[in-house]
Formats: sequence, structure tokens, C-alpha cells
Amino acid sequence: MTALHLSADDAAATLDPQAVMNAHAKSFSWAARFLSPEARRDAALLYAFARLADDLADEDSMGALDQRMVQLQALRAEVLVPAVGSTLAAQVGQLMRRHGVNPAVLHYFMDSLVTDTGPRQIQTVQELLQFAYGVAGTVGQMMRPILRAPPEAETSAMALGIAMQLTNIARDVAEDAARGRCYLPAQWGVNLNMVLGFRHTSSAEFAFSAIKKILQLADDFYTYTEAGLALIPPHNRRAIRIAALLYRGIGKKILRQGAQRYWQGRTSLSRMEKSTLIARCYLGASSAAPVALRDVMWEDMRHLHGLPGFPA
Repeated sequence: MTALHLSADDAAATLDPQAVMNAHAKSFSWAARFLSPEARRDAALLYAFARLADDLADEDSMGALDQRMVQLQALRAEVLVPAVGSTLAAQVGQLMRRHGVNPAVLHYFMDSLVTDTGPRQIQTVQELLQFAYGVAGTVGQMMRPILRAPPEAETSAMALGIAMQLTNIARDVAEDAARGRCYLPAQWGVNLNMVLGFRHTSSAEFAFSAIKKILQLADDFYTYTEAGLALIPPHNRRAIRIAALLYRGIGKKILRQGAQRYWQGRTSLSRMEKSTLIARCYLGASSAAPVALRDVMWEDMRHLHGLPGFPA
């Protein structure tokens, strides 16, 4: 991911949350235009905080690893015990407290970032899902009260965060491999060294088969999310449906273009493609045709039970 190129202290004090979301979360930023003004403001605050925390864990341009870990822990403390003030951390802390976000959710989000600071090879689907829950499912949980959705929508909010993270993983395999990370589970016969060479060999199709599995997994979580969308108040529901539709659309485009095109560069939706999907949603079309959840989905969800902050 692209770094913010600011120190943690400067970033926490000076970032314009809306500008950060517009620059680094282009698909979600499009969808967020349909949120109520209050929800849009709070979502931008949460995104800017999550982005800063992720960059501290991930970006060498923000300093030496040990220094970044100190800054990350300071950011955690500032959000969990917010002081009165206008810094990003103080505002997000106040936001979390106002909405009654479970501190365990925030702790697990931060802990998951810390475990992802260096080279990494995901070994199993269970490990993949636990990672996706930690860095993104938790963000979905933090978003749920911002959207004024009731507590019973929390599992769906968590599932949507996981689905979006899996889409990101499927899209960024080459980019992640160049940074020493492979989130395609080794149990599928894929590892970092193989991925680094796949784009230059006839084995590219094999790597792409693993990417297709990631997208199938993501689709299960998008499907699970569908029922929970009805619990979001109407003025915010359309925005989240659009966000899901756009992210799901990225995965469909990856599959449609196939292996050869995949390795030529990062897949994204054009302005016209986004506009078309948004129009479908705005006119009342469902974000997906009804699809029955695969039995394996329930096993996938079972693997997540008991993790810190997981919805009761």
C-alpha cells in the first residue's frame, strides 16, 4: 500500500480524514458519498486511523521498525484512553467510546497489524481467515454503529470486512509477493517463491487457480453479508450495498479477464464500470442474485469463533 509519508505524530495531528479516504480507498470513497453526512464524517475518521495504523505496521518509509512499533503502541493507547483534543487519535477514541465499540475489537485489530510487519507466508485457510478478520473484519465491527445498524448486524458487518480484505488479497498477489508476503495458503500448493516466478512462467495458471479460490471464499462472505444489509437504516444501507457491489465487481473483473491479463498489472474498475454498478444499485437492483451459502462457509465461520472481539 502507498505510504502517507508523514511521521505518526504529524499524521495523527494533521491528516484530513476525508482526503485520506478519497486518495487511498477509491472504491469505498465512491460508496461513502451515499452515506448520511454524520456517518460519512465518522467513516472517514475511522478509515484515516486504520490507514495510519496499517502504514506504521507496513511502511518502511515511516521509519525503522522498532520506532514504528513504539508509535503504533502509542497510537493504540491514545485511542483507547482518548484525551480531549482534535488530533486524529483523540477524535477516533472519542468516536469509539461514543459508539460503545468493544475495546477487544480495537486491540485485536492493532495486534493483527503487528503480526504482519515483515515477510510472511500464510499456511492454511484458517490462518488466512483469522488474518482477514483481524485487519478488516474488526473494522467492519467498528463501522457497524457508525452506520446506526443494530448489534445483531455485527456479524454481517464483520463478514463484509473479511470479504473486502479477501478481494484485496486476490487483487494484490504480485504486489504483496514483491514485499515478501504471500497470503495464498501454502496448503493449496502455493508459496512466496513460486508466486514471484509465476508471472514469468507457464505456471501462471496454477497461481491464478489459487486466486480464484480466494475469490470464491470472498464470495461466500459477501453472500453471508446480504441478510445483514437489511438491518442498516435506509439512508446508509445503499452506500454499504454499493461498497460491497464495487469490491465484488473487482473480483468478478479479475475472473473475467483471466490469468494472462492478471499478471500484467493491478485490476481496478474504471469510472464507467463504477458508475454502471452504482446505477444498478441505485435503481434497486440487488447486489447479487440469490446464492445459497456453501456448507463449508459455516466451517469457515467456526474457525473464527473465540477470537478476541468476535461477535457473540
